[in-house]
Amino acid sequence: MERIRFLLSRDDWYHQRGYWVVARILSDAGVEVILGGIQTPEEIVQTAVHEDADIIGYRLMDASPPVVCEILFDELRKRGLEEIPVVVGGIVSEKDEKLIKEMGVKEVFRPFDSFEKIQERVKALVQKTGKRENPKN
Repeated sequence: MERIRFLLSRDDWYHQRGYWVVARILSDAGVEVILGGIQTPEEIVQTAVHEDADIIGYRLMDASPPVVCEILFDELRKRGLEEIPVVVGGIVSEKDEKLIKEMGVKEVFRPFDSFEKIQERVKALVQKTGKRENPKN
């Protein structure tokens, strides 16, 4: 069975440790991680299409999550890709978390979330879409 394809992008050059840790723990769990690097929402959608991504992870530290996520979801809708789950990682206020989840963000991962939680939630979100029926462990 095909592995989950997780596009991981970020919004700046700083605070990189979490980006690399998430890439490693997902890779260790059998997920194919596509490192997008620093990307705008438009570039994320272009990369998701090009790489046939099953899920998008966006590490946000400097941007305003509601503004950036609104642009990302608008771009996904324009391309007919609203079924691709989006997760966000970083330091996100409770107020912003509520807003971005209302927009469609499926999960917000924070520093110190367990590796197991991240691995399990990513796999569960992709399984819900049915694109990868039985991803490898």
